[in-house]
Amino acid sequence: MFLAVFALLLAALPALLASNAHAASPTTSTTWNVTVGSESRSGAIQTMAYGPKKIWINAGDTVHWVSRSMEPHTVSFVDAKHPAVPFDLAITYMTAPTSRHTIRKGQFRSSGIMAPAPDAVFPDAVKSYDLKFLEPGKYHYLCYLHGKAMSAVVVVRKAGKPYPHTQADYDAMAVQASNAAIEHGLDLWADALGAADNHHVFVGASDMTAMVNRFSPGSIVVKVGDSVSFDMSRNAFPVPHTITFGPPPANPFAPTGDPANFQGGALSSGVILPPGFGPPPNAFTVKLTKAGTYPFVCLLHAGMGMVGQVVVQ
Repeated sequence: MFLAVFALLLAALPALLASNAHAASPTTSTTWNVTVGSESRSGAIQTMAYGPKKIWINAGDTVHWVSRSMEPHTVSFVDAKHPAVPFDLAITYMTAPTSRHTIRKGQFRSSGIMAPAPDAVFPDAVKSYDLKFLEPGKYHYLCYLHGKAMSAVVVVRKAGKPYPHTQADYDAMAVQASNAAIEHGLDLWADALGAADNHHVFVGASDMTAMVNRFSPGSIVVKVGDSVSFDMSRNAFPVPHTITFGPPPANPFAPTGDPANFQGGALSSGVILPPGFGPPPNAFTVKLTKAGTYPFVCLLHAGMGMVGQVVVQ
């Protein structure tokens, strides 16, 4: 009996080996999923990472990127003619998608602006982006809005090579990295709140890992005649914000109103950048000369919940 079973196993062994070899050496193309950014449930913390940052695929495979944060990003394979200089809305190649969805080494390709939904600033934003890789090599890419703080690589091998990881592996890597980055962002937020007071409000907080899109604190109480300083110095990354009271101005990037004598109505800092990343002023000081409750927002991140109010007694 044993000899008969053993003989059957020997007879089946070539077929089993061939089946295993086929599974380990795929000859058909595969689509791989990569996330673009992530965020805390409230939207307060936005991470600056692709999930995962490195993926191994084969020539002929496609990568499918999907936006996972309200903060806009791009997936951009840059070249000398399309460098990753500081982000500027007026530079078309930073915001517009390229038309081709295949890539070879050295070619410029970009998703254009990616976000879960279009908005007033980026009405043409897309939620996903696909790119098919035609030849082996290392393909480095980044986000035009966040530069080297948000970069990743696709390693493309010859067609038919066994894959070192499954999609489930990459998904787990992405979740683990996202959770760690969000936790880091919560620490940045707590530190900003601990250093702030009713007369000194920090506008966001950020580093190369995470962004806090909140005012710290978000609600303050002062007396008539007091001044409040809105401080960008907790940002170690060139993230833009506005401090805007009243109706949004026609040009959100330009300052409006008189911050030295605010009694309600329209007042905005315009877009300001942290110290070291843009021209002064890098803070916005408002003297409040009339009692009342005055809401304010960051025009760029209000949809993520970056809003506040000052009560003047």
